[in-house]
Amino acid sequence: MIRYSRYILPALFMLLCFNACKKSYFYTGINDDPSQLKTPSPAAILPGAILKSAYIWGGDASRFSSLFMQQSTGIANQAYNHSLYTVTPDDVDNMWYAGFYGAIMNDITAMIDTATAAQQLHYAAVGKILLASNLGEVTDLWGDVPYTQAFQGLANTQPKYDPQQRVYDTLQQLLDEAIASLTVDDSSPFQPGSQDDLMFGGNLDLWVRFAHALKAKFYLHLVKVNPGTLQPALNEIPKGFSEGQGAFVKFVGTSATTTQAPWYQFNTQRGDIAFNGYLNDLLYKSKDPRYAVYYDPADSTLLGDLYGASNAAVYFMSYDELKFVEAELQFRNNNKTAAAAAYNEAIKANLSRTVGSDAYLQEVSKTAASITLNDIMIQKYIALFLSPEVWTDWRRTGIPVLKAPQGNTLGGQLPRSLLYPSSEQRYNANAPKNTTMLRRVWWDVQ
Repeated sequence: MIRYSRYILPALFMLLCFNACKKSYFYTGINDDPSQLKTPSPAAILPGAILKSAYIWGGDASRFSSLFMQQSTGIANQAYNHSLYTVTPDDVDNMWYAGFYGAIMNDITAMIDTATAAQQLHYAAVGKILLASNLGEVTDLWGDVPYTQAFQGLANTQPKYDPQQRVYDTLQQLLDEAIASLTVDDSSPFQPGSQDDLMFGGNLDLWVRFAHALKAKFYLHLVKVNPGTLQPALNEIPKGFSEGQGAFVKFVGTSATTTQAPWYQFNTQRGDIAFNGYLNDLLYKSKDPRYAVYYDPADSTLLGDLYGASNAAVYFMSYDELKFVEAELQFRNNNKTAAAAAYNEAIKANLSRTVGSDAYLQEVSKTAASITLNDIMIQKYIALFLSPEVWTDWRRTGIPVLKAPQGNTLGGQLPRSLLYPSSEQRYNANAPKNTTMLRRVWWDVQ
């Protein structure tokens, strides 16, 4: 993992600059630096796009989801309010404006356009997979979001919002195009490699597997609103990750803040989140060995080394998550034998990845006769510690059954979406007007 060190400092410095000056990319002229490269190559954009994606995924997106899903608890300052569902449009503005839209997806779109024009089609394909991953997270957090009119700079500063159903069609289209491109020779001498591909080191087969895994996940999200996506989702499973594989970024974690993993930075600088609540109690009571891995027993405001170290990894998706996806799909398809097999394999893989031993599997394994949807979703909730996907799963299934904390501001209900950010409310006349975090996104049907 040493190869990541030369890119983390400049890429995260760029991210910090976006956070501090999030409106700056709208201006031209006086802020132009003639020494800067005007049309950077895809190879120059890719490492920053991957790292900024990991930083937002493991930062704000992870924190809001973990607080809502009671994998962590806010004990002071903004985090305390967020645990009670008091989340303002200002609270999510940086994640949207200086994160997903102003930095990450804007950069990825530029990379796709530049790579396509230069006939570096494998770079363009990698960009489409990254774009689908980020756009999928954005639409799951907010619902309807800009896409078709987004990323046009001064040509369109008030993009219209695409309905979430159309956004989901776009996700599948992006992934299909990427898979088709990566499975043929693009005849370009310029290829993603160990120096710029901080996810897979230039292994295009793993990018293809990531794309198939994302397709399965996105299809799964829609099975309640469109049962016809169940079989397409199952078709993607064998093409996704194999045992031991996953899409993740591991941070270097030196003494320089800009090289440190996002949860480490937050915990050590603020300390206003405690890792207690429903998940903590669940693991403790069941004597689950992941309890000692997830948490720091000496300080409830710190994580264990796996997720809380300065050189921790941020996972976008893993083999164990894909097997949980398969388990739910097979259960919904009334194939309990296949569901139990995928469920047991998912837990085994997660225990091996987190604890280093799958001995605990015997305590929670299931058969075709005993497996339930609750079994699958509870174990997935445990395995996907600090993943934003946990909130999506809860909204789809209602599992685990969580009780809103005393003093919550949603009348005893849990949030179902984020408010649209303040910058969009002020500057984009096409932005939907905020109502409440009880607003359901399109796939979140009752």
